[in-house]
Amino acid sequence: MSVETRKILFHALVWVALAALAYNTAGTYRFASCWQIIPLYFPPLSILLFAIFISSIAVLAAAASQPTMRAHSLFWAACHGVILTLGLVTCNLAAYTAVGHVDCL
Repeated sequence: MSVETRKILFHALVWVALAALAYNTAGTYRFASCWQIIPLYFPPLSILLFAIFISSIAVLAAAASQPTMRAHSLFWAACHGVILTLGLVTCNLAAYTAVGHVDCL
């Protein structure tokens, strides 16, 4: 297993642990259930997360047809970008699954 593959696996496992933590600590006015309002107060953060996801998906789609791209660092950065954004969504779903809809504001 290469070093980059281990980094990707570790990053994914960190998000699995964070999703489990979000499931266990979810509740009204708790960070696990209410972190989604942060991008609402800071729109550049929301735009940045969306840009990371879209550009990462574009790079991974291009790498699917060109195997030589998989050796470049941009490919590995795109993998981390997808894991980051999917990890955030997974934490949100884990907290929602634990307690349902909660009031944050």
